[in-house]
Amino acid sequence: MREAESELRISASRLKETVLAFGDSWESAEGYRGLSETLGRELPMLYQAYDAYVSALLATGTERVSCSKSCSHCCSHYVTSVEPYELLFLHGHVSRHAEYPSRLVAMHRRTTLFRSLRKDADGDEAEDRALYRYYLRNQPCPFLAGDGSCGVYAARPMSCRMYHSVSHPSLCKGKSVIAPNNRNFLIELPEDIEADIARAGRIFSESGIPESLFEGLLKMNELFGAYDSGPASGD
Repeated sequence: MREAESELRISASRLKETVLAFGDSWESAEGYRGLSETLGRELPMLYQAYDAYVSALLATGTERVSCSKSCSHCCSHYVTSVEPYELLFLHGHVSRHAEYPSRLVAMHRRTTLFRSLRKDADGDEAEDRALYRYYLRNQPCPFLAGDGSCGVYAARPMSCRMYHSVSHPSLCKGKSVIAPNNRNFLIELPEDIEADIARAGRIFSESGIPESLFEGLLKMNELFGAYDSGPASGD
């Protein structure tokens, strides 16, 4: 467990240093491509370190998570708390897929729905109510494949990786998600590691990039769609 946490801490610190080194140069075509290449090396290593940390942490308990491939009830959540460099990394990954235009439309629809549910209310309680009401609409993530698997599994953001459950999968669906016997939980990062990850996003502080997955990816497309014009891929 200590070794896994140490590796995660090292990876987070390295990511922070390499991302901050770009300053505001990421806004240019050359800077964007350089940062994309850096994230292509560093972010998968952070994700792998986090996944290893989660496995080590879960191994210390007696219960086992009930999550499995194609059990995708949690993929109807409106994902928030996504770091801007995660959005940049994921956008570079999906923008070369043949399905990219249709996914943009799907993300726009989900963003519009969430905004309508939240309306003009402020505060955490309003946010939580809107997130719950969105979940009840059963709008699967645009990246979800027909067999219930994640189409961007290796590149999915940290917020998607944190969600776990030890309850029966049926309790992660619809209104059952708030049932007293539903035991789902987040495996969050140690505070110092979370701080390093947050600091890495400071170079984007003036960009107005939303922290939600769909709206953030739409913003990335607005900013960098012209930069990601490589050959389309069906995988």
